[in-house]
Amino acid sequence: MADRDRSKAEVVLRLFGVNLEGQGRGFYVPLEMLAIARGVYLAHQEDPEKFPGLLGNGAATAYKRTSHDLARRIATKARIVEGDEELGKAVELDSPETMETLHALFSSLLVEIPGRRSQPSWFGAHIYPFVGELIHYDAVERRIKQIDASPKKSAKKRKQASKVAAGINAPSIERYLFRDGGSWAYKVLRTDPDPDRKETTRQGLHDLVQDSGTPLGNLAKALSAHDFDYDEAPVEGSDAEVKLYEDLSPWPDLLREGTRNIVTRIATVPRAKRTESLMHWVPYCLARHQLHLARTKLGATNRESILLDFGNEATPLRRESQKNLTGFRNDIVKAINVQAREMIDEAEGDEARKRRYERFTKEAGNAVGSPRAFFSETFAAVGALNATVGRRHFTMKPPMLEGLVSATVPQGTEMEFDQFCALLYEKYGLVVENKVAAASPLAYEVDPSVLDHNGKAFREKLAAIGLLTQYSDATSMVRGEPR
Repeated sequence: MADRDRSKAEVVLRLFGVNLEGQGRGFYVPLEMLAIARGVYLAHQEDPEKFPGLLGNGAATAYKRTSHDLARRIATKARIVEGDEELGKAVELDSPETMETLHALFSSLLVEIPGRRSQPSWFGAHIYPFVGELIHYDAVERRIKQIDASPKKSAKKRKQASKVAAGINAPSIERYLFRDGGSWAYKVLRTDPDPDRKETTRQGLHDLVQDSGTPLGNLAKALSAHDFDYDEAPVEGSDAEVKLYEDLSPWPDLLREGTRNIVTRIATVPRAKRTESLMHWVPYCLARHQLHLARTKLGATNRESILLDFGNEATPLRRESQKNLTGFRNDIVKAINVQAREMIDEAEGDEARKRRYERFTKEAGNAVGSPRAFFSETFAAVGALNATVGRRHFTMKPPMLEGLVSATVPQGTEMEFDQFCALLYEKYGLVVENKVAAASPLAYEVDPSVLDHNGKAFREKLAAIGLLTQYSDATSMVRGEPR
């Protein structure tokens, strides 16, 4: 099984430059990116001489990981395996109200994963990174072994083994739902060839990941001091395997541009809102990058156009948008098939390698299902689709729309509505209204009156979330943050 998983990772990595799996979809991408950024900040705070600061250059990135395993276990009412004596060092146990209050607080801060059918284990629950002190890495549960208590083991291992009996499962910091999407995003920002943009992004990102010093931040920090697992020293993570394919896709640079626009709104947009925009923008860019690379592999010369439906009823536009989505999901599968066939040809006399890649040349089956799910489930999670299941079409729910506008309209500027729609098409291939559609191959598929109606619905949606102002002379202005 491990061999099969490795061959899938090889094909996906060659095609997309990063391991895109359904398991690491949606919000796990920015959670991982922010965990790396926070870890770099902590490592640099600890030893500025030894460890580079945020977005620093170098082959490896040193970062210190926080598990927040105690807060996450309290949030999900999971068993605290260390027992009440240990727990009492972190939480006042004289009154059951303390634990209930902490549970109510931290459970309200968990990231909602759309389409999830059941309450996850504590390690499947992640805390929304509203302030720097809440940002954390991934973790799982691992069995504590008898040998962990032996003198041969590290002081940390012995300390952990002294807290719980052998054979008990306890928290362990490691990748479980993170799948390198965040590593890709951090590398994109770290390798920005524009030094001025990189510096302003660094300053804005620093404001999001540094200690906030707020009461919530102080509480999170106090609890994390009692986590079961922690990094004694920063770990070195290499993103050498991650390829950006900037020569093939515009999306790495669009991610840099949009991220800079989002994070620099320090004076005008609250930290939580900037974080929320980033949480939607970053995974959206990676999913679009995946789609662009798939279509490039298939020889598509025209950039993909996406029909966004903002109406309230089924129309020909909605049917085209549904077809749009189905076509793109198929493109990702076909691109994996083509990539696998290329790798089989490269393997020449190596029959074992050829057999390993054979399963990825077929259009059906689990082998291609997970990377395809990364695309559509990421779109669904961030609100770029109408739903997580059933008949789905492209749209943008308010948080995703806010992220898109914040990423697109530079700070302190505004633009006329028609100009904004033209920019959405020019930069991202997004088709919303009639004037723009005329430039797109989709123009022949949908009646202009339907697109005109869709443009009006889009305008109303922007006004409803406070990003568009209609003036008496019939002009409508879009800006990157609500007044």
